Amino acid sequence: MKKKILVVGNSICAIAFAKKMSEEHEVYVAPSSCSFPEAVIGVDIREGNVRELLDFVMENGIDMTIAVSEEAIKNNISSIFADNNQSIFAPTSEAAIITTDKAKAKKMLYKLRIPTPKFGIFDKQNMVNDYLKNQKTPFVIKTNERNSATILTSILSAKNIVDSVFIDKNNKIIIEDYIYGTPFSFYAITDGYKALPIASAITYRHTLEGNGGQLTDGMGACSPNYKLSVEQECNLMDNVIYPTLEQLDKEQTPYMGIIGVNGIMSENGRVSVLGWHSFFQDCDAPSILRVLDENLYDLFESCIVGSFSDEVRTIKEKNVYAVSLVIKNNNKNNKENIITGLDNLDEDSSIEFYPGINRNKYLEYEAGCGNVAVLTAEASSVSKASKKVYNEVECINFKGMSYRKDICIACK
Repeated sequence: MKKKILVVGNSICAIAFAKKMSEEHEVYVAPSSCSFPEAVIGVDIREGNVRELLDFVMENGIDMTIAVSEEAIKNNISSIFADNNQSIFAPTSEAAIITTDKAKAKKMLYKLRIPTPKFGIFDKQNMVNDYLKNQKTPFVIKTNERNSATILTSILSAKNIVDSVFIDKNNKIIIEDYIYGTPFSFYAITDGYKALPIASAITYRHTLEGNGGQLTDGMGACSPNYKLSVEQECNLMDNVIYPTLEQLDKEQTPYMGIIGVNGIMSENGRVSVLGWHSFFQDCDAPSILRVLDENLYDLFESCIVGSFSDEVRTIKEKNVYAVSLVIKNNNKNNKENIITGLDNLDEDSSIEFYPGINRNKYLEYEAGCGNVAVLTAEASSVSKASKKVYNEVECINFKGMSYRKDICIACK
C-alpha cells in the first residue's frame, strides 16, 4: 500500500533516499530543491524548523517522517514528533549527541575502550599550543563544524587554524593522530536494543588520487565494503555498536535509527574508529541504496513500533556491487555552466545532484562551484562496477569538471 513519507534533509543522502522511497510511495522532502527527481514533492520548510514541519505532517496526513538532517535531529525532531503521536524514524537529540558533537564522541570512544587514534580535546588556545609541541606529524585538527577535518604535516601550519577557531569562544579543537589505511563506513539499524548490520562502504575521503590532498565527506564510494570480512563485521557489532547502544541506554537515551561507524582499516586488518553518524553519509548513500534489497518503510516502521526485535532477523542485499563517483566543478568564474550529456547515461545508472544546483529557464542543470553530482553504477563485481561508472562519466561534460580517477581501480 502506498504511504505518504516526509524526508527531512538538505543533502545528497536525503535526495537519494527520497528517490529510492518514491519508487513505491508518495514522497515529500523538506526543504525544497530543484535537484529533486520529478517523482519527489518539495516542501518549502527549512530542515531545522521542527514545529512547522510538524504542522505540515499533521495537516497532510503523512504516515512516516524520516529525519536524515543532522540539524533537525539536533533540534529534537524525534521527541517532538513522538510527543505529538507522529511516526518518525530518527534518534533523539540526546541519543544522537555522539554523532553531532565530535568531542563527546571521542570521550565516549575512550570511555568504552573502543580503539581510536590518540587525541586531545581543548577549549583554551594556550593548552593547544602546549600539546602541539610534542605532536607527531601528520596529524588531524577538527572542530564540530562539518567538513572541518584538516590533515597537517607541520606544527607551524596549525597556528592559523587554531587562531581562527578560538575567535569563536564556544568552539573546541580536537587534535588526533593521523592513521594510515582504508577509510570505511559501517552502518547498523536499531530499535535502541537490538541491532543488525544494514550496510557498509569503502569511502574515498581525500580530494586527490592516491589519497592525497585534504579530507572531505567523500569523493567516491563502494558498497558493500569488499575489504571488510565477516569476522571484522562481527567485531564491529560486538565491540563497537552494542557497547555504544548499551551505554546510551544506561544513560536513559536509547538510540533508535541508523547508526554509522566512521573508521580506518589498516593493512594488517586493525580497525580504528573515528566517530559515528546518524544516517548514511552523503557519498555512501547512493551506492548503499542501490545494494539494499529491503522494504525500507516496513523495516523502519518495525523500529518505531517496537516489533523490530521479534520480526527482523537479517537485512537483505542484492548480489551486486555499487560504485559512486563525486563530480566536482573547479571553474570558479563561469556562472552559467550548462551540464551536457545527461541524456546519454545508461538507464541502469543513477545521478543525484547536490542541493543548490541551478536549473535555467530551459530546465538545464548548471554546475556551480564545488560538488555538483554523484554518479552511481552497479555490476556483479567491484571492477565491473568501477569500469561502468567511469564509462558513464565520460558522457557528462561541463567546464571545470573534475573527479577522482582511482575509485576502486586497484581493487582485488
